Amino acid sequence: MRATLPLALLLLAAPVMAQDRGPIVFEGNGQSRSIDCAGRDAVVRGERNEVTLTGGCRSLEVQGNASRIRAALAPGARVTLRGEVLDLAWSQVGEGEAPRFATEGRQIRVERAAAPITATRPAARRETARGVTLNLSGDVLFPFGSERLAPGAAEGLEEVAGLIRQMRPRSITITGHTDSVGDEAANRELSLRRARAVQRWLEERAGGAMPAVVVDGRGEADPAVPNTRPDGRDDPEGRAQNRRVEITLER
Repeated sequence: MRATLPLALLLLAAPVMAQDRGPIVFEGNGQSRSIDCAGRDAVVRGERNEVTLTGGCRSLEVQGNASRIRAALAPGARVTLRGEVLDLAWSQVGEGEAPRFATEGRQIRVERAAAPITATRPAARRETARGVTLNLSGDVLFPFGSERLAPGAAEGLEEVAGLIRQMRPRSITITGHTDSVGDEAANRELSLRRARAVQRWLEERAGGAMPAVVVDGRGEADPAVPNTRPDGRDDPEGRAQNRRVEITLER
């Protein structure tokens, strides 16, 4: 009688078949999200969204209006954009065939980013002569064109609230900033409303540690970096850095 291997050994000896994971589908309106789509297909549907896709999407489909997308794409990725007023900044992960783009709609802008697309850090901190200044990305804090805090805003703001409780600063200055897109007066008003929204959140979380607060909205008046490239073309990455809220804790 011929010997046979146990079933378990046969299964171990068989080649392992890789399972293809399904697409990542994001649906919503007025949200700010960062999603890792490494090696997967991504679908974004909705309006007024700020979405960052990291890791290298195999393909990307965007359906909607008035949204800003930042995407790290795999070599040869297929990208389809359908809608109106869509802004895509992209970078490529690794060497190989360039991504292929198809657009359907109006005011769709596609540009390669000057730096690799990565997840946005909630709060960038620097020491100053006055105390500590924290720079929070407006794309993380707020949905596109809104002063309503996004679900992902809590991480960066909680870092600030914890620092307030620890430092017990004598005063705080909260300043909102925008990029240069849109009406100058409207941008200034939006930046002020956003700064006030941050103030209210911090007052609720920091409690008695919260000192006197000065709130200001500078709109597009004080860009951190240029909104355009040296040749005059629009720079989506630069504009993203300018959409921010700066918080200074004075010792």
